[in-house]
Amino acid sequence: MGFSVSWMAVQGCDVAHAAEVLGLELDGDAPRDTPQGDCVGQLPGGWVLAWTEDFDALRKGRFAPLLKFGPAVGCAVDEHVMVQEARGYRDGAEVWRITHDPNEDEGVYSLDVAGEPPANFAALRSAAIKAQDAEGGEDAQVDLISDVPLDVARSICGFKHDEAPPEGTTFMGLRRARKPGAARPGFFARLFGAR
Repeated sequence: MGFSVSWMAVQGCDVAHAAEVLGLELDGDAPRDTPQGDCVGQLPGGWVLAWTEDFDALRKGRFAPLLKFGPAVGCAVDEHVMVQEARGYRDGAEVWRITHDPNEDEGVYSLDVAGEPPANFAALRSAAIKAQDAEGGEDAQVDLISDVPLDVARSICGFKHDEAPPEGTTFMGLRRARKPGAARPGFFARLFGAR
């Protein structure tokens, strides 16, 4: 079993504002130490992280409302097929993108780069290629190149989906925001999914 998620970290807002601009609200449940479902968390350095278990959310622009707050970095991760992508944003626009898709012509060594990635990208790519070569290259039982986009994103905001979040980080669940004045659905409506 592997992750199939998207997340975005943005500076310049808090968890309540992040939920609001995404059209969601905090679910009121107790905070948790790890992300799951749809949630938001406050990271060190003034970063707020929005997380969903929908791989396509980043690509479909689901996090776009967060870009109005400040610099942002986002990732889409599908470990089932080892497709990993990181994107960087400034002034509301994408400025770089790094995508690893081993199903492309370059196989396990595939890294598609658009824009101007952070300066540490070259060193991270070089180290991953060296490690992949040492494991047997294309014939290895691991895909170490897939971590390059994710490592670039972590170097910016301090978060990587498969590592423990920075100390003190907690995540709050999200739910669809109710329309003002709308009554909460009754027990049977909630039970049978009526909205």
